[in-house]
Amino acid sequence: MGNRKRKSISQEEIARIAGVSRTTVSFVLNNTRGKSISEETRQRVIVAAKEFGYMPDMSAVETATSRDGSICLIVCHSESAFSDAYIMRLIEGMSRPIHKERYDLRVLHFRVSRHDYLETARKGSFDGAILLNTHADDPGIAELEASNLPFVIIGALPDKGLIQIDIDNSEAAAGVARYLLSLGHRNIGVIAHAPETFFAVRARLAGFCGEMRRNGVEMCDSNIRFANFTEESGYEAARDLLSSKQPLTAIFGTNDVVAYGIMRAVEDAGLAIPDDISVVGFDDDYLSLYTNPPLTTVTLPAEGIGRTAAETLLRLIRGAPVHRGLRLLPTNLTIRQSCRKV
Repeated sequence: MGNRKRKSISQEEIARIAGVSRTTVSFVLNNTRGKSISEETRQRVIVAAKEFGYMPDMSAVETATSRDGSICLIVCHSESAFSDAYIMRLIEGMSRPIHKERYDLRVLHFRVSRHDYLETARKGSFDGAILLNTHADDPGIAELEASNLPFVIIGALPDKGLIQIDIDNSEAAAGVARYLLSLGHRNIGVIAHAPETFFAVRARLAGFCGEMRRNGVEMCDSNIRFANFTEESGYEAARDLLSSKQPLTAIFGTNDVVAYGIMRAVEDAGLAIPDDISVVGFDDDYLSLYTNPPLTTVTLPAEGIGRTAAETLLRLIRGAPVHRGLRLLPTNLTIRQSCRKV
């Protein structure tokens, strides 16, 4: 065997043979400091490299040693990501495990139509990426899959092979429908927090409308409006819905920021919450407890989602085994004073 002629192979091939990511191979072969790679994984990479006569590409070595130990959070959002309390709570959850491993976390704001995740990550020499607010048929995700850059998605997409951390959006929204139905509401408006392009929006609408339908109430398209992540867009959508003169007794905003806009529109229309119209949100962000009246909303573990996404990505970077697929974290409905029986 020692006389067999060996052909030099790439780090990608070593990664495949050793069953680790290309990033892990690079860390091992370049003896990169500050990376928590197990000795068993390290030896597996070294044995594979020696066995197949790996000869490093010096330009690749230069690229690997120029990495600055950073992870990017890419947020697809119509406005500033920092105006969204849910995103800030996600970042809080990510920060502790990422900084514990001595990585920096950098937040990048992408407009919805932008998909160049891989190019951005490579230009920034990032070790891995966390994607938020991705949407179905996103070409940037397929490009990431074809690369060796470790990445995790916060959200749920149809591709079950992707590593995804999320909540059960459909069931959580169905819980809102059950609650409003239990209070006697039948004429309910829904204002989605974003366009239907986003998987979470589709899931929440499907869960809510499906539960209404199972209870004999058909949701009309005329009762549904779409906002664009912001309080202002929720306000305008609610004004439009209220001006339609439909006899609504409740409005469900599929995130809290949009629900704040709904509450303001109801007030500006000369109506009272909950006496005239009940309002429900989704997220339970910082301000929901302090609205007037305090907002009934779906509580989701934003910090836990962020922490789980970061810990999963760090395991990928280290070359540790990671379950591929969708991991769901629990939610609950927090009942406050913005709803009443009819």
